[in-house]
Amino acid sequence: MSNKLSRKLLPFYMKMPIFWAFIIITFLGQVMWVTAISKNPRIDLSWSSFGYALGIVLGYMQGKWTSRLWQNSYLQVLRREITFWDAKGAKSLTYFTCFALGLPVVGIILIKSTAELAGIQSYIFGFIGGMNVALLLWVRRIPK
Repeated sequence: MSNKLSRKLLPFYMKMPIFWAFIIITFLGQVMWVTAISKNPRIDLSWSSFGYALGIVLGYMQGKWTSRLWQNSYLQVLRREITFWDAKGAKSLTYFTCFALGLPVVGIILIKSTAELAGIQSYIFGFIGGMNVALLLWVRRIPK
């Protein structure tokens, strides 16, 4: 095995068409979600916009962090020199991801307003889309 990371070594879910599919699906999911909730006059779409924007920002941060982790440690993991959990930054990335995706789930229990609940689903769509955009940009820089 060579000492350079190439796209051929990446798993199936890290291939370019898969990233494009995830990005398109999350965008279409957000559009359909906003279309569905806009029928309800009691829901203010500003929470949905805020949730989507916040999700994109935090998801992009998570994707950049994941790409740095994979760039530095993926070959070592393939060679079974380390596990991903032992890679530098893996624990903090896991904690960040659990916090970023777990906080909205806990928020569902605490929030009583349907307008704010509409923003949580948009946040999830934004998070997944932002994460996949960051990973896609990283994979594009890796030689074939």
